[in-house]
Amino acid sequence: MLNHDETKKLTTDCQTSLVTFCSLLTISLSIGLLLLIFTITALCFGLISNWMINNALLLTLFCFAAFIMGLIGIYYTLRIQFDKQLFKYLSTRNKQLTNTLIELDNALLTFHLIKTNQLTKRTIIERQQGTLMLFRKQITLLIMQIILLTGAWFSGILQS
Repeated sequence: MLNHDETKKLTTDCQTSLVTFCSLLTISLSIGLLLLIFTITALCFGLISNWMINNALLLTLFCFAAFIMGLIGIYYTLRIQFDKQLFKYLSTRNKQLTNTLIELDNALLTFHLIKTNQLTKRTIIERQQGTLMLFRKQITLLIMQIILLTGAWFSGILQS
């Protein structure tokens, strides 16, 4: 059984872990801004190339794919920022963490943000791993968008 000092240390460690995790998720907002800038660039580049360059199908396809990747990446940014706010809230309520997680799951279920079969007790670590998976997908989409825009740029140079 844990004594008072061990319980206090465990609570502090959990809070520190959650605050550190929230700090890591702050990077997602910067990535989201890059995704937004590249998405707007892809849209403008694609529209301009359609009007100004004949037979610019490859260029338009690159821009369209980069635009779609950007929209998906922006969705991930919103999801990650939502999760960040939830983790920030959990870091302030870590003394009643078990009850808070149950309340959180019930609230998410009420707003149809999780499915009923997801209502099984998920630990903080499982929740963090899910958010990190979204974070990795967001970074992957940013890299793919950069590659597609670079391909569009080279395609535009070759077709000019």
